[in-house]
Amino acid sequence: MKLTVLLAAVGVAAAASTACAAPAALPKTPTKDLKPATKHQLAVVRGGGAAVATKPTAAPIQVSKPTAYLTVGWLGVIGGALCHLALGTTYCWGNFSPYTPPHLRYFGGKPATPGAQPDTLWVLPGAFVAQTLTMPIGPWLQTKLGCRGATLVGCWLMAAGVLLSSYAKSLAAFMFCYSFMFGAGVGIAYTAPMVNGWRWFPGKKGLVSGCVVAGFGAGGFIFNQVGSRIINPSGISAVDGVYPAAIYAAFPVMLRKLALIYFTLTGLGALLVNPPPPVVTAVGAPATAPPLGTSLRDAVRSRAFWSLWLMALLVGTAGINVAGTYKAFGARLHADDQFQSLVGSVAALANGTGRLFWGNMLDAAGFNRPFAALVTLQAATMAAYTTLARSRAGFAAATCAILFCLGGNFAMFPAVTTKIFGVRHGALIYGVLFSAFSIASVSGTFITKALVANFGWDGVFKTMSVLSVLVLAVLSTFTASFAA
Repeated sequence: MKLTVLLAAVGVAAAASTACAAPAALPKTPTKDLKPATKHQLAVVRGGGAAVATKPTAAPIQVSKPTAYLTVGWLGVIGGALCHLALGTTYCWGNFSPYTPPHLRYFGGKPATPGAQPDTLWVLPGAFVAQTLTMPIGPWLQTKLGCRGATLVGCWLMAAGVLLSSYAKSLAAFMFCYSFMFGAGVGIAYTAPMVNGWRWFPGKKGLVSGCVVAGFGAGGFIFNQVGSRIINPSGISAVDGVYPAAIYAAFPVMLRKLALIYFTLTGLGALLVNPPPPVVTAVGAPATAPPLGTSLRDAVRSRAFWSLWLMALLVGTAGINVAGTYKAFGARLHADDQFQSLVGSVAALANGTGRLFWGNMLDAAGFNRPFAALVTLQAATMAAYTTLARSRAGFAAATCAILFCLGGNFAMFPAVTTKIFGVRHGALIYGVLFSAFSIASVSGTFITKALVANFGWDGVFKTMSVLSVLVLAVLSTFTASFAA
């Protein structure tokens, strides 16, 4: 009941906020990088309109959109957010990983060297890699099964991975289920609810993206608490990194209960994802041509794409790294397990809030200025993270700030991708762009393991701050080349 009320409130707030969103100011892409059709599209979109064919065609009959019509569209956005609640449990791994039974922590069952970081650090990067590899499948399934079908297939594959991982006897088997199947399901389902929402509300891409993926962040907030209550209801803290045997024994039980919740939640959410009705044209008149859009081949040849890709790589390396390691870092300073779980939950809520906030900012102020503010906040927080973490309040605030920024990335990048390259292939192009976040996840793990051993955690976060500053350097070039 609490979950239903929470999501209903989020949906109402999102619907109310649409009245305040303004058209986005988009980067001005060098027209030499794109084909004539896309040049026309970018010019029209910069002016606040929708790109359509230049050939004269009959205009659709103008029919006012009644409240019931818009309600169905917003219910689809809420349904997408419900599905993303389950998909967003990706970020629960930072909280769940310390509960992993000893025989699942290392490949081969034991560390190669005494005191080595556990190999479970690879679970989250593995999920991101699987998500990247399967994201192009999502748009293809959308053409075959519709957005609802693609959403359901992906969500249930992810839930099946969680269920099957509870029976794993080795880390390799566990990662096949909890990393590969989980990540593949997320990749297939990720863009489908957003694409459906963009079709309902083509002028609110940032807001729609933010509302849907806000569920992704909120999922960590809710299910961090749910999972911790299942596996460690008394809030027992680890002693020298070790929990009582009863907690390790409850690990598979937690996974099975969570999987059942995921199956149910995403099934209900997918039912709300309905396509908009087709546009009615005048009797006997030719149909309006479909919107123009850049093909994947042309997009990956453009400077705009690779500028976005590089910025996603740099900014993602820092944010994703903290999402997977905050508890391992914080436990050395604040050993209270209940406090760590609470920080993870509140930070996940900040992640979801950031998606909604930054997505709306993109619609209101364009990409460049809001993204510069996001990156500046992340760089400053990373630089001061180890200092702030000396107190509980500082640790919680800094972790929340970093995940607030991370959530913004996952709202702004899909929206700006479709605004620049068009809705027609936007989901597919973003699927390729998402590879930057996957590489960021893997590279962040390598960086963390290497730097912790040689320079400690302070070296890790100072390095992440430098990477964030480099994003601002790339963005300055992006602004000079593409912005008005």
